[in-house]
Amino acid sequence: MITRDLDFFNIGERPEPLVKVKAKEVRCKVALPRSNLPGLDLALNPYVGCEHGCLYCFAPEVVKRDRATWASQVEYRANLPVQLSRELRTKRGVIGIGTVTDPYQPLEAVTLVTRKCLMEIARHDNPISVLTKSDLVLRDLELILSTRRPEVGITLTSVDEELVKKIEPGAPSAHRRLEALRELHRSGLECYAMIGPVLPFLEEKALTQLLEAVCATGCMRVMVDRLRPRPGIDEALLEAKVVRTTSSLTDFRHMGAQARYVRDECIRLGLMFESAF
Repeated sequence: MITRDLDFFNIGERPEPLVKVKAKEVRCKVALPRSNLPGLDLALNPYVGCEHGCLYCFAPEVVKRDRATWASQVEYRANLPVQLSRELRTKRGVIGIGTVTDPYQPLEAVTLVTRKCLMEIARHDNPISVLTKSDLVLRDLELILSTRRPEVGITLTSVDEELVKKIEPGAPSAHRRLEALRELHRSGLECYAMIGPVLPFLEEKALTQLLEAVCATGCMRVMVDRLRPRPGIDEALLEAKVVRTTSSLTDFRHMGAQARYVRDECIRLGLMFESAF
């Protein structure tokens, strides 16, 4: 087991607060399980757990992991590239990279599991769709471009950096993500901004500012997802003093109105709007 902190490695601007991470090497039996997500046939997740520690994350419940240790105890599938190489001989379809946990969380700068997997995929015909909150994805831009019909999504929830630090404490700043989106667009790669989730406590002005920031990168495609309440999310947001009450977190009528507002703003700005799931 590797114990490290984010300060030890030179991975750019260190997010606050400092997260102590225990990284455990594990082995996987299946590299590419089937995916039920729209537009994806197969799923590839190099990690279990995620250092970004987003307060609204629903993944711990999906994979039945303790939310309290989700960000501090991360498993990396060291044999994943080898197993992937075997399965790519027979499995075809669009591979979603990072369907449960971020494939470019800080640990990737050390383990290179995602990069090694991309090297295997580049030798086959499978299209890929990468979703991340990290500008570390730019490290592998040339490799991603060498794959068949690649696309990359950058997740954004706000341009308010103070809010981002509270709700996504281990993730890169909104500014760094927007710059990554700008570079992806400049490269000619198919890319999009994932506004996910649309935070129910954001005012319309904040949503407009976020969409205008996306538009300024040159990226003209936006995918939107709603908040998916799970046990522990409301308590985490209350403790972080992001919300005073949790009533908005289950107000689906309000969430629907927000989604319509985002759609209308996308139309006004000339952005392509898509619902995520």
